[in-house]
Amino acid sequence: MPRIRDVLLLLTSFALSQAQNVTLLNLLSRPDLQVPTLYVTKSEPALLAPGYIMITPSTPGKTNFQQAPYIYNSLGHLVWSGIHHLAPGLGPYDEKVCYYKGTPHLCFTQFTGPVGGGPGGLGSFSEIMDETYTQVVAVAPSGAFAGQDLTQDLHEFNVIGTAGASALVTSYVNFAHNVTYPACPGSPTTPFTKTGILTEVSTDGLNTTLFRWNAIDHVDPTDTYVCPGDFNVGTGTSIGDGFDFFHINALDKDENGDYLVSSRHCSTLFKIAGNSNADGLTPGSIIWRLGGKQNSFPVMDSTVPGTPNLNFSFQHHARFRPSINGVSLWDNSNNAINPASAVASSGMSVTISTVNGTNKATLIDQYVSPGRQLDSSQGSHQFLPNGNHFMGLGSYPDVYEQTSDGTTIFYANWGNGPPLQSYRAFKYEWVGKPPITEIALFGYALNCTAPAAFYASWNGATEVVSWKYFTSSSENGTFALAATAVNNGTFETFTTAPFNLYVYAIAYDDLGNMLGQTPTVSVFVPDAALAPSCNAISCPVGTNYGAKSKATCAAPPAPTVISSTSSTVVKPTLKSSKTSKATSAAKIQQTASFTTSPLAEQKAKENPKLVDFSNQESWQDSHSSSNVVPCEGKEDTDALDLPGKAAKEDSDAFDLCGKAAKKDTDAFDLCGEATKENTHFLDLCGKAAKENAHSLDICGKAAKENAHSLDICGKAAKEDT
Repeated sequence: MPRIRDVLLLLTSFALSQAQNVTLLNLLSRPDLQVPTLYVTKSEPALLAPGYIMITPSTPGKTNFQQAPYIYNSLGHLVWSGIHHLAPGLGPYDEKVCYYKGTPHLCFTQFTGPVGGGPGGLGSFSEIMDETYTQVVAVAPSGAFAGQDLTQDLHEFNVIGTAGASALVTSYVNFAHNVTYPACPGSPTTPFTKTGILTEVSTDGLNTTLFRWNAIDHVDPTDTYVCPGDFNVGTGTSIGDGFDFFHINALDKDENGDYLVSSRHCSTLFKIAGNSNADGLTPGSIIWRLGGKQNSFPVMDSTVPGTPNLNFSFQHHARFRPSINGVSLWDNSNNAINPASAVASSGMSVTISTVNGTNKATLIDQYVSPGRQLDSSQGSHQFLPNGNHFMGLGSYPDVYEQTSDGTTIFYANWGNGPPLQSYRAFKYEWVGKPPITEIALFGYALNCTAPAAFYASWNGATEVVSWKYFTSSSENGTFALAATAVNNGTFETFTTAPFNLYVYAIAYDDLGNMLGQTPTVSVFVPDAALAPSCNAISCPVGTNYGAKSKATCAAPPAPTVISSTSSTVVKPTLKSSKTSKATSAAKIQQTASFTTSPLAEQKAKENPKLVDFSNQESWQDSHSSSNVVPCEGKEDTDALDLPGKAAKEDSDAFDLCGKAAKKDTDAFDLCGEATKENTHFLDLCGKAAKENAHSLDICGKAAKENAHSLDICGKAAKEDT
């Protein structure tokens, strides 16, 4: 009869030979991104904790998606793909928010090495990134053991505290060490052993070792629950295949300076004395062991209905939890080798009592996987600030959120089960302010007279709430506002507008502040061969929107206007706002072509070029330019500087987008829409006020009828001025 190990190896070999494909997002503005679709199958928004979902989807086999760190929102829409932040040959693990120098940062590990972790390549490292997704510092262990340099393993990168002055990392080392395992069939003796090492390192860029603990110095290898030759644990027959008796997979540090170490193969959590242990214990000594063959807790009970006692095995993601005077963990309950210790994997909360020499561990909460899955590897259990709990199913492509009573209020997945996986999954609040190089735009029209469809995106940006799209018949000509669209949580913001040859878009935040501007791109029109397979808003998924498939269109007729004043708008060159008046005027949102808000300094580069977004290389080339520069208004005047042209104080003349209405008339020329002199009929940004009335409806903000008070997105001019 074949051994379980042989069957698993056969199944794994078959899985690796098959393509593990998923449904990808169709991102027209970013065809360089092949992103798994996150399917939200259950959600109760009113009960969810705020935050974004952070996962690192992967598979050991072939696949059609990019294995990268990702951020999604609770609607299942992509927020950020970090594929272009990965070093060649390295895979992402353990993405989460950490604190560094008192502010939130993004942290994850880039690893190359054996499947399941182990002695990694010398290029493996962990990194801390700021809100612009720029690496602040790289972290990796230093030093050596048994003549081998320590390397960063995938299992843990835990930045400690809000200061983030240090981090805990895991390492594995194979070395010559004979051990006999009498509990295993045939009592094998292995000449080579793999040990797990905890290192606390500084995060100042020097990677100074602050504390180190090696499992082989404190734990008897025969305490393991696996045997040499079992699936994915090593045979112990060579230096490159040491037997992994311990399998270190989670680390934490408490306020007293002591450490928590999780050993998967020993099914044990270890509390380790730190350098300043309150009881004066020797640094590195074991204070207690929870679970396993040498369990320190004679009482392992439970207050969870239906679960009579605390029992876990092959766990992951252990953490100190001061709020419950205990620990949390993800109980895998199995390892695909040994019999399962429960019917389903779950998140666990356990209180720890060591009063009067009587050690007691009590299971007080359990968050069972809704599908009753048995997760054979990986996984995580996160405490959320509102009392909810967020779990990642590790070897399954599933995540879920439950309330404190175990009610499932969110469930999502990006595939149909193993071998699709994410080492851990987390949910955190996050503000992303990516560089302008991550902004993108795609324009499309079915033919040269059909309405154009626009797709704007800014990979990683969390503050964009709306976009304005400007079009022209010439790349370097004048541009007019063509459409405005509100982002509803999707990665791309979609809208339509009358056909034109060129388009660019500007992103705004919730106060109307301009955040950034896309390059100018040509609108793609499919040629005669491609067009029959396309529709009004795009061509089939997978279409190469390249020059070879693009039709040539003549410039469309100029738009009809109702006065001799030009209706076009010169492409803006905006200056930074430094005054309160200009800042207040910035709250005019979705009204005119531009706002007068404070803008981030964005250096314009010379010779911005049109780009073909049909492939990654050309997309990257397109981001070498940005013509966005700041906008400035003068202080203490009623003049609106939009942009760079000021109307004089105490006059009714408004200079918007460089077009001025004459003084003492009700005719306003806003954003290239002209009204006739001496009439009250105003068409502003597509919103018309009734003729012969002073009621102005400007982007949904109305002034009262029969008054001269103009309410322009919250800005009122005094009556009779």
